Amino acid sequence: MKLKHILGLVLVSAVIFAGCGTKSPEKEAEKLPTIETKTISTTELSDNIGKADWMVVDTRSNDEYNGWSKEEYRGGHIKGATDFSYNWLNAQAENKEERLEKALKEKGFEKDKNIVLYDSNEENAKKVAAYLDKQGYKNLYTYNVADWAKDESLPMESYENYEMIVPAWWINDVINDKKPETYTNNNFKVIEVSWGEDSPSYNEGHIPGAVHMNTDDLESAPIWNRKSDADLEKMAMDYGIDVNTTIILYGENPMASYRAAAILKYMGVKDIRVLNGGYNAWKNAGFKAETKKNEKQPVESFKATVPVNKDYIIDIDKAKEYLANDSKDTLVDIRTWEEYIGETPGYKDIDIAGRPPKALWGKAGTNTQNLDDYRNVDDTMKNANDILNMWKEQGITPDKNLAFYCGTGWRAAEVLWYSEAMGLKKVSLYDGGWYEWIADPSNPIEKGEPK
Repeated sequence: MKLKHILGLVLVSAVIFAGCGTKSPEKEAEKLPTIETKTISTTELSDNIGKADWMVVDTRSNDEYNGWSKEEYRGGHIKGATDFSYNWLNAQAENKEERLEKALKEKGFEKDKNIVLYDSNEENAKKVAAYLDKQGYKNLYTYNVADWAKDESLPMESYENYEMIVPAWWINDVINDKKPETYTNNNFKVIEVSWGEDSPSYNEGHIPGAVHMNTDDLESAPIWNRKSDADLEKMAMDYGIDVNTTIILYGENPMASYRAAAILKYMGVKDIRVLNGGYNAWKNAGFKAETKKNEKQPVESFKATVPVNKDYIIDIDKAKEYLANDSKDTLVDIRTWEEYIGETPGYKDIDIAGRPPKALWGKAGTNTQNLDDYRNVDDTMKNANDILNMWKEQGITPDKNLAFYCGTGWRAAEVLWYSEAMGLKKVSLYDGGWYEWIADPSNPIEKGEPK
């Protein structure tokens, strides 16, 4: 078990402790102020979409923006809309106000623009309007998105693979023997992913029926690469997983569940879902939890030879090929700026800092334990346009083969999963990452800001 996970466990435990006794953000949302706004008709909205002095903003949950809908009408968002969810106003997060202000800037909010805030619940749109009004935005309109979604002639869009990242209500439906959208199986397992055989985050409360997965069952020292194919196949059988099982993953720290998702997909599991926003999303939705320990139920066969999706994860030889052929391949560094330019190795158990030459910085977060550049303030996935614009600034374009790496694969796995949910095809995980790169002293290292 590497030190970064231990440090992460301490941080997560601190967040859990700090949140004890607080009310659900869903309930706190009722206390948010609202203001009266001008309403806009469907015709007016349609006529103004795309104009430089107008912007359209989805204030619903991130899940609905991505493509999910529990209503009778279409899921997804109005084509051309950005997002600013009312859920973000209730999030419990460090530097919350700073991150919200940063989101406004990234999404192109300007005080002289006409801003249309849409939701299926007008009160939620008005809560966002009240927040924006306080920030000095005055040309605010509200709109009921149900009117748009019911008209098939009006364009809406969803991420191509939005079903890879699921809302809490979807999991609740599955465990209660319902058949929510995109779920056609009759065999599922809910798995909480975190470090340790006896995980505090699991013991304090988990989704009913969930079993705990120790990340040490997926990876091993000293470089914390994934375990051998034979060991992974045995691990899956021990957890009762075969290629046809629908696997639903989550964790207090979402990063661990994306790490497991990437490895299970490499192995060949056909249907893998990850809870958007981690366990906090389950708690915030008000669904019940349990504390009893659920035992694993082994199966006799994985029903495939590992790996089925061999190219989903690449190793160091292939990573070097990417660097040598940077006209069509890109190695994308998902670490902090300080790690990327070699000011710090990022981890207590290594002392070599820097990056592989020609690797491009894909951003990450403020430390090894977060991915704030890829997550909204409530830890849900940032929207695809924000991610693509961020990459464009760094010279990363999705027409190339993109292999994501970090220190050992956790942060990079989350970005990989997001990119595939967005619909990118040519993506993979360089599993060994910085730990593997520095294990061989002959591998070149670059420091400083790239030229």
